[in-house]
Amino acid sequence: MGITEQEEEFIQTITAELGTKTLKRNRLLKHLIVKIVVCLVATSGIYGCSTFTPVPRATQPIALPARFSLYTAKEPGPGNWWQAFGSPELNTLVDQALSGNFDILTAASKVRQAEAEARKAGADLFPTLDYDGSGETNRQQTKTDADGTETTHAKTFSAGLSAGYELDLWGRLKSLKNVELAEYQATREDLDAAAVTVAGDVVTTWINILSVRRQIVVLKEQITLNQKIQTLQEVRFMNGQADALDVSQQREALAEVKALLPPLQLEEETGLNALAVLLGKADTSGIIISQADLPHLIALPGTGLPVDLLAARPDVRAAGLRLNEMDWQVSAARADRLPALTLSADAVFSSSSFDLLFSNWITTLAASVTGPIFDAGYRSAEVDRSKAEADQYLTAYAQTVAQAVQEVQDCLVTEKRQTEYIDRLKEQLAASRTTVKDAHMQYMNGQDNYLSYLSAWLTAQALERQLVSEQAALIKNRVSLYRALGGNWTRNLSSASSAPVNAN
Repeated sequence: MGITEQEEEFIQTITAELGTKTLKRNRLLKHLIVKIVVCLVATSGIYGCSTFTPVPRATQPIALPARFSLYTAKEPGPGNWWQAFGSPELNTLVDQALSGNFDILTAASKVRQAEAEARKAGADLFPTLDYDGSGETNRQQTKTDADGTETTHAKTFSAGLSAGYELDLWGRLKSLKNVELAEYQATREDLDAAAVTVAGDVVTTWINILSVRRQIVVLKEQITLNQKIQTLQEVRFMNGQADALDVSQQREALAEVKALLPPLQLEEETGLNALAVLLGKADTSGIIISQADLPHLIALPGTGLPVDLLAARPDVRAAGLRLNEMDWQVSAARADRLPALTLSADAVFSSSSFDLLFSNWITTLAASVTGPIFDAGYRSAEVDRSKAEADQYLTAYAQTVAQAVQEVQDCLVTEKRQTEYIDRLKEQLAASRTTVKDAHMQYMNGQDNYLSYLSAWLTAQALERQLVSEQAALIKNRVSLYRALGGNWTRNLSSASSAPVNAN
């Protein structure tokens, strides 16, 4: 490849400096140095672009099931899936969490840090120019033989310019820039992953709260009904239609149902506290959840399952980028074993008068070569260490992909079995209610004792509460499925966290 515009500009700067009055007498030296610089810059362009570029890896780090794909050209993942619940208050909660959640704010800060590190690494590819300046005054007093004194004053002013440039002969600096660029891109994916997790947690917590509230409603209805039965049993006892055991058994049943209420109320309150932290708050003030019933079960993703899953998972993309980062780190370690060439230029101005400061000056142009002769295998060991770490990241990448597949498969299996379980619970509840009717009839006819009826009644009540909990579990599993699918709806978050970094 040819000389870049920045390198051409640097050569022109050196040529202009060599054309000053001080070096005009040595034109042969000037032409020789310029030819060396041109040659070295051209060499850096050739070797820096091709010598230690990482070998491309296979896109798929592990064999995938037939239904799964990785990095296809299709649009990845679902959009703002929680809006399908049709709850304005839920949409508000998610929006508040995406803008105020502590994990998201931390991840956004890390993106800005990584973006700055990438810009710093890219700056090493360009020359540096520094300046310095100073001024001082010296006063000297001398005593003479005639008991007199002489006082002299001396002023000195100095200024300087210093330029430096490391020719990236082997692509070491470019590799280091690509390391930081890959880390920056990976931290953007970390931000997306945090957003996916937080959105899922907010929706799950919201469903938990609604589920607990629904169970509390059912439980209070059961408590009211048990109180009525208790009153009825006491009346029957007074009329000689029931014995004392029936009354005490009903009193025990009522106390048992009442004891279930405080744990549910505790779960509701702790759920609200957890939701407040997810929103980036310290208390529940301002959090409004007015919905009383469980939401409907939102539909499965319309794009099909699980096509394009892994391309839509930000944690998978982050793992792949960090593997690429380590490959560039290996390239930088290999290039570090070769000599480095640095060019420097200095201009020093000094005078006892400020007006003449820039009339008295000295310039220096130098080139230095540094390289290892004997380092007891230090740089070679660093190359081996970087390769081993790259293998570690390859394993982590494969593990991330495998876990992503597992999460989706678990959600799909849970979806099927949980639906079957709820259907069986409904059948069991219907049968239990029939048993309650039969037991009540037998008890009222004196064919059975009250304990049989009470046992059947308590079983039906427990099934009613359990059915609410299992229906909520099915809805939460659908949320987990959407969370496992990732999606590209988080791109606005990462785009707003920092400006794009030039990849060249």
